[in-house]
Amino acid sequence: MYSAALNHFNNYLLDVTSEHVREDIEEIVSNKNIDDTVKASLVSARVGQGKYRNTLIDYWGRCALTGYGDVRFLIASHIKPWRGSDNKERLDPFNGLLLLPNVDKVFDLGFITFEDNGEIVISSHLEEPDRIGVVNNMSISLEERHRIYMAYHRERVYEKNA
Repeated sequence: MYSAALNHFNNYLLDVTSEHVREDIEEIVSNKNIDDTVKASLVSARVGQGKYRNTLIDYWGRCALTGYGDVRFLIASHIKPWRGSDNKERLDPFNGLLLLPNVDKVFDLGFITFEDNGEIVISSHLEEPDRIGVVNNMSISLEERHRIYMAYHRERVYEKNA
């Protein structure tokens, strides 16, 4: 029963993200300025597998926001988006959060962000955030090295209130 749910979830993620992921991977593979070892790391990080995801699992151990601990359901999410990051930033674990899919989606779309102290900021554009488990008293634990990425997210990704 659980494996069927995980397979369904994996198919959902592939369906939702495949076009952007495919484009990014093609860009990495065709880049002649990157050696093969770095290419392999970047491709693994882009598809949410491999060393980058494992590093985030080791660092966070559970969803950075909700505390949910079954890592099979958690997504390695970049704070400064993949497309706006250089190769070093793409692999930097301090540019990453481990999040449940619903939280990852609203974070990636800019409907939530976080202050330097880790307090959540919810955009007024997000309708009924409590229905997806996002509430005003939530926070994450950020280190100094996360803050430059989070500042980028607040300024460039977050959907500011109208």
